[in-house]
Amino acid sequence: MLLACVFLVAFSPAWGEGIRVAVPPLANLLEKDHSGVYQRLVAQALEPLDAEIEQVFYPYRRSLKAFEERRVDCIFSLTTVLERRYGEDELVQSYPLGKFVFYVFTPAGQPSITSLDELDDRVVGGIMGHEVYLKPVLGENHGLEQVRTEEQAVRMLELGRIDAFIAAMPDIRPFLDRLNYSPEHPLMHSFDRLNCHNTARNRAFIQALSGELRKLKEQGVYEKEARDLYLPF
Repeated sequence: MLLACVFLVAFSPAWGEGIRVAVPPLANLLEKDHSGVYQRLVAQALEPLDAEIEQVFYPYRRSLKAFEERRVDCIFSLTTVLERRYGEDELVQSYPLGKFVFYVFTPAGQPSITSLDELDDRVVGGIMGHEVYLKPVLGENHGLEQVRTEEQAVRMLELGRIDAFIAAMPDIRPFLDRLNYSPEHPLMHSFDRLNCHNTARNRAFIQALSGELRKLKEQGVYEKEARDLYLPF
């Protein structure tokens, strides 16, 4: 059984007990050791607040299940998935932590894919956990060969074990020199946020946090922290 890894950030909670947050893996953005861009932004936003959050690191599906079972107050990312499953009155969401866009990637030097029809009869890879985003876009006719990381997807592509794969920008940016894609043909785009169950305590927390995140964005901290992983919004 996979064990959740629990960490504590900030101190002296203003909302009673600390806010418990599920953290799914998101390369460079959400990491087990707190080094992810989104985690650093939230930590900076918490500094002027009397707030505490407890981060619990889970795989994608277990993060979502923990949130659905209300074993956590909030969850990083998975915003689009949650918006499909919950009504507007059931969620409270932070100011965006970042923007992401899904594309189809092929090996460098090969033609880019510009429509879903071109995926027919091809072996297409996808990062484990991303299917919760992509299934409504791809429909039932396009399954994904699951891979654990973007790096593994690139290796499998270069070895010919898959014909193409779907990944998100900015996560895939470190490997772009080995890939081809069509910037004019995204599959979908959305924003990553901290999403919480809609309670009075969580509303107060998200309102205060969002105010500080907005300040960081306006001060250029988002772009400074994310560097090459930053997508303007």
